[in-house]
Amino acid sequence: MLKKLILAGVVAAAAYAAPASAAPIFSDDFNGENGGTGVLNYGTVTGSFANWTVTQGSVDLIGNGYFDFYPGNGLYVDMDGSTGQSGGITTNATFGAGSYLLTFDLGGSTRGETNTVIVQFDGNTIGSFTLNSGDPLTAESISFSSATSGKLAFIQTNQGDNMGLILDNVQLSTAAVPEPMTLSLFGAGLAAMQLRRRKKA
Repeated sequence: MLKKLILAGVVAAAAYAAPASAAPIFSDDFNGENGGTGVLNYGTVTGSFANWTVTQGSVDLIGNGYFDFYPGNGLYVDMDGSTGQSGGITTNATFGAGSYLLTFDLGGSTRGETNTVIVQFDGNTIGSFTLNSGDPLTAESISFSSATSGKLAFIQTNQGDNMGLILDNVQLSTAAVPEPMTLSLFGAGLAAMQLRRRKKA
């Protein structure tokens, strides 16, 4: 009977020890912008983003057959628009304090130079990415925690020359964390196993 109780406790602890799945709370692939058509200086001279505000310089909405440097990826954002000022975009939404997983695609400018984009949350830098011109569109990720609420921002830092890093497929998820009872249940299971070992001894 004791063996069955111990086994049940360990199984229950293991079940509750599984972390909660990361839950996406924000996602944008830019494909729905401007009716699916690319345009220069988007969000400043022409149109406006559904989920972002251009907060520095300018950016271009390109791809989908319009300055399509990465064919097959729909629309994406050139972080250095066509005004000679490197751009920055910030989410319209504000996200609460907590632990997060941020994923996005980033690619080289294809123009021959090296560019850097920093990623910020609530004005604090959580990541920096420097890519060369020939670097392909690659999935990147940042895990971070913040004690305060804030907005998410991508900012190209180098001098503008009308063509920058390519940003696409931004997704922010709450980080997978154990349920509140996980540690106590897991500890109870381990204690039960120790008790069983002592009785055998």
